[in-house]
Amino acid sequence: MQKSLHSKLFKIIGFFGGSFDPIHYGHLKNATQLKIKLRLSKLFLMPCAKPVHKKKLNFSINQRMDMLHLAIKEFNTLLIDNREVKQNRNSYTINSLKCIQSKYQNNSICLIMGMDSFNTLSSWEEFQNFYQYCHLVIMSRPGVLTHQKKYGFRLTDTINDLTKQKTGFIFFANNQMLNISSSAIHGKINSQKNLSGLLPESIINYISVL
Repeated sequence: MQKSLHSKLFKIIGFFGGSFDPIHYGHLKNATQLKIKLRLSKLFLMPCAKPVHKKKLNFSINQRMDMLHLAIKEFNTLLIDNREVKQNRNSYTINSLKCIQSKYQNNSICLIMGMDSFNTLSSWEEFQNFYQYCHLVIMSRPGVLTHQKKYGFRLTDTINDLTKQKTGFIFFANNQMLNISSSAIHGKINSQKNLSGLLPESIINYISVL
């Protein structure tokens, strides 16, 4: 009997980058949902130190990290990757992708971002080279439309494609994402409004004593 040949399939690891200023249910529930949908073996929240596209953050690095650690006590299927905050300098995703690819040479790597971030991708450092280091997974946000540019990635709507090669696909996650924005949360903090339902209670308590 002839032995059938099967191409190697790669376990998928996800990296969800952001300022997480602060981390909230929009990040946490959407990430958890994607981890299941994409069958990720691991999903890392990757906070940046100094985001290039934002003028100022409301919380310090240490405060944002404290809140991330509180968050994953509740959402314990998520992990934290602190490579960018350890550098404490302007955070360029391309540098992180190069390091990630070097560390996880036998895995498929997915960089996860929201539609609003994807729509500004052409302003990111070396954006035209991202397809060499990762797959791109885009989370939809209600009311945010996207352009059709793919920046060297190949469009797929098949999750299994992400396991067949380590990089190069773009996948739009069409499941409805929870729509919470950090700016809306800051507005509520500044006006001392109730934050229930937007953040884990542990983080609400943390913010209340700052």
